[in-house]
Amino acid sequence: MNITPQEESMIKALREAALPPLFVLIRIRNDILNDTANVKESRRNDVVNLLEKYIGPLWEEYHKTK
Repeated sequence: MNITPQEESMIKALREAALPPLFVLIRIRNDILNDTANVKESRRNDVVNLLEKYIGPLWEEYHKTK
């Protein structure tokens, strides 16, 4: 999967902010899901589905530790 320049910039900015990985994944998912101007619908769905695959187990683990 190729990463667009916008996606790369967003990932770098979130890494530099030293945010928790779960927050970063959710934020990226939401931003891509809502970006109808820059991301094609088919690509948006692919990326969102992939991110949800990674977010699910982290979300469960987060709630187990609470």
